[in-house]
Amino acid sequence: MSRRRIRLLILTGLLSIFGTLVLQLIWLRQAVDLGEREFNDRVVIALTEVVDRVQSMRGDSAVVEPVRQQASNAFVANLNDTLHPFLLEALLRESFERAALDAPFDYAIYDCFSDSIVYGGHVGGQESEEAMPPRFDRDGHYFGIRFPDRRADILMSLDRWLLASVLQLLVLGTFVYAVVIVLRQKRLSEVREDFINNMTHEFKTPIASIESGAQLLQREEIGADAAARKRYLDLILSENGRMRRQVEKVMEMATVEKGAVRLARDPFDPADWVRRNVDSALPSVERLEGRLVAVVPEEASGAQHVGDLTHLDGVLSNLIDNAIRYCGDAPPDIKVRLERMDGGRSSWRVTVADRGIGVPAEHLERIFDRFHRVPTGDRHDVKGFGLGLHYVRSIVEGHGGQIRCTQREGGGSVFTIDLPNPAP
Repeated sequence: MSRRRIRLLILTGLLSIFGTLVLQLIWLRQAVDLGEREFNDRVVIALTEVVDRVQSMRGDSAVVEPVRQQASNAFVANLNDTLHPFLLEALLRESFERAALDAPFDYAIYDCFSDSIVYGGHVGGQESEEAMPPRFDRDGHYFGIRFPDRRADILMSLDRWLLASVLQLLVLGTFVYAVVIVLRQKRLSEVREDFINNMTHEFKTPIASIESGAQLLQREEIGADAAARKRYLDLILSENGRMRRQVEKVMEMATVEKGAVRLARDPFDPADWVRRNVDSALPSVERLEGRLVAVVPEEASGAQHVGDLTHLDGVLSNLIDNAIRYCGDAPPDIKVRLERMDGGRSSWRVTVADRGIGVPAEHLERIFDRFHRVPTGDRHDVKGFGLGLHYVRSIVEGHGGQIRCTQREGGGSVFTIDLPNPAP
């Protein structure tokens, strides 16, 4: 499946799920508002019925202000005279039962003669800490009703809506997780295909060279020419060694990934380590008419560091080899510097700086990832597996160190390795 189709599928799925979730939340909000309005209407009707019954009992036909809602869970009903609390509670119970209101409530009666709440009580459920409703800024006699658990009751009545919303969120989370897995698998598939193509190219080139050399050696005129025969035999041996190194690189990386590699802890001279790897790569640089220098301080000679020299040789040789391969069209210009880290006994910093094609800024963070390769266009002479720098980072971190890559001013790259003194 193409990237465009995957993106279209993801976008369509996200819009569908997000739209459904938004509709669900809108419906939930509307259901809450409808529940609140229905509850308020039933309370107002019940309290109005209580006021009418009280006035009917007293033969009072005076018009009083209707029931008013003072807060989201508090209501006030006016009276023309005082009212016995027991009678009020009995009337409230009857009216609320007819209105199908079973929520616990607090009630209180206000006496304007004494300017105080003369009685307050709780009906249904567990009595709240603040059982008596607060006074309201009103004149005359009135009684007040408060529902302390009203919001919780409304939400409990909407349990199915809430459950549906939670399920929608769960579906959205599952879809996002599935998308992440699909994209990751897509990326791994592309990386694997790229790796196979690169490996095929890397093996195909030396195989073709070996085959060509062998065919030339079969010619009679070549067999009689000792110089030509030696030249083609050297070519075969060189290409065979190149292919063997590629195989060893893949096998080393597989070993590191499985965690089977065990790093030795042997003492070695860091100055000798740097000089030896530079001297080993010097013929390849000179053949390209380039420059490779090692800057080693005098204090490094004779010093001792602990680590796996075999794998550390692989680390430094990989970095120098990359600097040679990615030199671009100009001859390689490489400087390897060894210096002691500040404040660290036997802790060293190695930098490999080149003037090659460099690493784009967007690839600096991922250049050490397995199989990751910086695009080089149509240059087939710098193809690789994308394993070398991952191997380098694995070995450096296995020694407790760090490696980073930065862009060099004026062009090129700088690889910096910090090797701290290992714990005893």
